[in-house]
Amino acid sequence: MNFRNQKRFSSYLVTTFVVLATLSVFVILIALYGYFDKRVESEFRKRFLAEKGQVEIILNNRISDISDLLKDVGSDNIIRVTVMLDGKLQLEERVSEFYPSREGVYFFVRKQYEESIIPQTYPPLSKKLIDFAQQKYPYGELLEDEGQTRMLWWFSTPIMHQTRFMGTAYALYDMTQDQKLIDTIRQTVNGDVSMVKYDRLYRLISGTAVLVNDEMRVNMANKLEFLPLSDNTILSKIDGFDNLYFQSSLQTLISEKRKISIWIGLLSAVILTLSIVVSIYLGKKMVEPLRQMTKKAIQISVGQKDMQFENDSSNYWEFNQLSQAFNYMLANLKDAEEQSRYKELLENVDDAVYIFDRKGNILEANEAAYTELGYSPQQFFELNLADIVPPKDADFIIDQLGKDNQQQNPKKLSLETSHTKIDGNTIPVEIRSRAISYKGRNVILNDARDISARIEAEKEKKQLESRLIHSQKMQAVGTLAGGIAHDFNNLLMGIQGYISLMRLQTNQDDKNSEYIQGIENAVMNAANLTNQLLGFARKGKYTLKQACLNNIVENSTKMFTRTRKEIVIHKKLQDQIWSIKVDPGQIEQVLINLYLNAWHAMPAGGDIYIQTENIFLSHAYCQPFGVSAGNYVKISVTDTGVGIAAEN
Repeated sequence: MNFRNQKRFSSYLVTTFVVLATLSVFVILIALYGYFDKRVESEFRKRFLAEKGQVEIILNNRISDISDLLKDVGSDNIIRVTVMLDGKLQLEERVSEFYPSREGVYFFVRKQYEESIIPQTYPPLSKKLIDFAQQKYPYGELLEDEGQTRMLWWFSTPIMHQTRFMGTAYALYDMTQDQKLIDTIRQTVNGDVSMVKYDRLYRLISGTAVLVNDEMRVNMANKLEFLPLSDNTILSKIDGFDNLYFQSSLQTLISEKRKISIWIGLLSAVILTLSIVVSIYLGKKMVEPLRQMTKKAIQISVGQKDMQFENDSSNYWEFNQLSQAFNYMLANLKDAEEQSRYKELLENVDDAVYIFDRKGNILEANEAAYTELGYSPQQFFELNLADIVPPKDADFIIDQLGKDNQQQNPKKLSLETSHTKIDGNTIPVEIRSRAISYKGRNVILNDARDISARIEAEKEKKQLESRLIHSQKMQAVGTLAGGIAHDFNNLLMGIQGYISLMRLQTNQDDKNSEYIQGIENAVMNAANLTNQLLGFARKGKYTLKQACLNNIVENSTKMFTRTRKEIVIHKKLQDQIWSIKVDPGQIEQVLINLYLNAWHAMPAGGDIYIQTENIFLSHAYCQPFGVSAGNYVKISVTDTGVGIAAEN
């Protein structure tokens, strides 16, 4: 063949490299510019939102501090007593001395049924401003007052004496006078806090105001996250405040973008120059190495006959030589390399791995695949995919991956399903499937992992989480019950003390003695109820003592019959009833609940029958309930009510 007359690849290679290098540089640089531009904007956005979040925390903490101070005013015992005694001068002195105006916060007190507040004014505040706050209850509003712009909040809290409403405590907060807050925001963030009212925007730190155009008001109404105020300033609404916005400058973002443009321009010039030089150099040096590679490839692949690359006179001469070399080399190495790769892959993994064609027929598998399911190799290779996994999942895998495969970017999927063993039992598995090329065929590879242990672990985790949540709820309820019981006991102690004083001043034959005794019994019953709550708070640790069940029945029925005259109680109490060790309050509460249930079932009146008796329970009877055999006391409660409806 006359190589001199063929087209030379090297002559076109340099030109192609230069053109491609130039295009690649421009494409890469455009992509780089877009990437860094978005990255700078993203970093600015993160920084902006972080600073806004800091401002939100500062403002929320300040509002919370004012609310706490106002609560202190409302709960001040001296203020409550002064309000009760109507001591206006003393009240004004107390508020001025212990709650002086500070950092824009001014405190007032108003007695119930009075219109005036105390103090009526403060030196920095005009009467117009105070009247506006009392009438409008501002919560973040701008007000022009004697040439000054003020940002106002008005807080209130009731002044109570036990359950009696005595008056109201107020706090007027002017954020423009809170220099400590302004200094904190200035030191924390590089921005400003602005408040909007109608067509005007007032800046807190700088103390300046600007007009808001129609477009800006529309954007605020649409609640956009970022609101452009000017070419180099943006706003964003501060969460939790209706009219407050965080303002920041775009100058940093503009400067960063300008730097990126300069660096990208310089980089493009340098890279383009280097690309052209390298392209020319590589083009000239490419031909000789290719010839050497061709000679070595031919030597390695001597004796091979299968040809995969075409040799055509219209192709470049260098490519014809390479094609011939790779035809010899690939014919010998391709199949051996592929078989070695898959064999190593299949036999050196613990998971079940098998290969099947588009019809689901098993072509190859490792030992873990068939031994785990109880098959022999011969039996396993006669199976179809639908014999191993549920037919629905088998059809799904083949439908998704059984199309023409792209070897450079194969499709893959993952799903949880099951493997069917030879005895019919199933094993839960996670299958990772992908389309591959195997021995020149488009096939599908399954990698199946047993997930039985993981499923059991997840179930156990959910059970433990459920138990923990229930335990935490019960602990919280018990703590609450204990607190209520202690507070209620304190009230009962006061009542019992007053009753004892009344007894000291009353003769035993006095007609009121019976009523005093009834009050004492009610106090004792209430004390029993609080003991039950305390028992619940202590997780069932009730006070047990020796008691007579007949006495408990007598006490509970006496209490019930006083308020339920339409119910007749018949008692059949065994003489010499055995003593029992119980919490009497608990047993009495159970009986009262039974009586109330019976009363609800007898709206027109009726009879309740109560019987107590000594009994012996055998071991066979007690075993299902987990209690010891022996002597017990039995109580039976029956009534003549309508009973439970059939549908319930």
